[in-house]
Amino acid sequence: METPGNFARCSFGEVEAEGPPARPLDFPPPVVRRAFRGNALVIYPSNGVRDIIPNVIHREDLQNSDAIAYLPQRRLQDAIFGSVWVCLVLRRHIGVAADDAATAAGMEPGNPAAPIVWEVCGSYVAIKMVEWAIVHRLRGRLLEDPVKEVAATQLIGTDHPHVLGCNEVLQDDECLYSIMPYASGGDLFSVVVQHADENEGTMSEPMTRYWFKQILSALHYLQSKGICHRDLSLENILVDGDNCLVIDFGMCLRVPYTDRRDPSLVTNVTEGVMRRLMNPQGTCGKHNYMSPEIFQNTDNFDGFAIDLWAAGVILYIMLTNFPPYDQASPTDQRFEIIMNGELVSQLEEWDIRLSPEAGDLLQNMLRVDPRERLTLAEIMEHPWVTNSDVGTPSPIDAPYL
Repeated sequence: METPGNFARCSFGEVEAEGPPARPLDFPPPVVRRAFRGNALVIYPSNGVRDIIPNVIHREDLQNSDAIAYLPQRRLQDAIFGSVWVCLVLRRHIGVAADDAATAAGMEPGNPAAPIVWEVCGSYVAIKMVEWAIVHRLRGRLLEDPVKEVAATQLIGTDHPHVLGCNEVLQDDECLYSIMPYASGGDLFSVVVQHADENEGTMSEPMTRYWFKQILSALHYLQSKGICHRDLSLENILVDGDNCLVIDFGMCLRVPYTDRRDPSLVTNVTEGVMRRLMNPQGTCGKHNYMSPEIFQNTDNFDGFAIDLWAAGVILYIMLTNFPPYDQASPTDQRFEIIMNGELVSQLEEWDIRLSPEAGDLLQNMLRVDPRERLTLAEIMEHPWVTNSDVGTPSPIDAPYL
């Protein structure tokens, strides 16, 4: 795991002292290209079969030989504004079938204006299809913003192994298409549940640590980009073999920083010196993961601190197989246990025995006062996280994957 950057060491108190809170920054406008969706001639290289296939998606401006198209295969899940599909990747075919298509159109083979023949190449992507009709119907009623999500994923990029950015974004009159790498293992919540079912208990600490270190690496990358996820959960982490990826940035925020040239102004992480607190932005996310400051929605908050609270809830669920509370409110008896610093003793009463290091990490990540909550650097350097677990099997070989 990487060495924590300076941004990961700043405490809530330091951020609070930096200056007055500010609103989140806007994301740069997304780069969206015009899409075509319709019939296409496709060849299957394995047997040479050619067929006219409907609903193939690709850019309208196809001028190069390395053009890519996408063939929807299976609906993975519904989303608020549409659905997510696994799609077969197609590449522009160069060969006899393309020459035949050009000849049939009365053109010379190799003419760039000739009809395109697509070739199945055997790889897959996931495409989030956002329906414009639903976006317009729900505009102003939800905190989740699909256009902002596209802008965020483009700013995040595809350079980190544990954060799912997007390859390209297309749109037509019906849908916005976010093309992303495909993760074949479902979400991490399902992995935790399946492991517990098959082993009649909770996930072991070494196995939990394996996944949790990847989540911390993802958060470190997001912090380096000045991004607060705001909806981190096991359900928003996908699994692909022995790798996990944080997804779903529809509620994320771009954290304001003090401008290094004019301390009275705020700017982005690249031009800034220290992040600022943000004004309340509404109660959002899943209640089981929501930090108390977001649930109350009355105080200024540190975007990084609320993500670390959610990471603490994730760790709790992985180690115990149930959430720590229903909502982050004193009226919730289990949350009151956390408030009183009695998390470990209560787990022991429920006959759940954690290592002293795991119990210490959990209680200090789930500090109700964000001034007392561990920073990301303190978590990454905690003895439970840095334990090397010699001999721990890789999850890719485990029977539950």
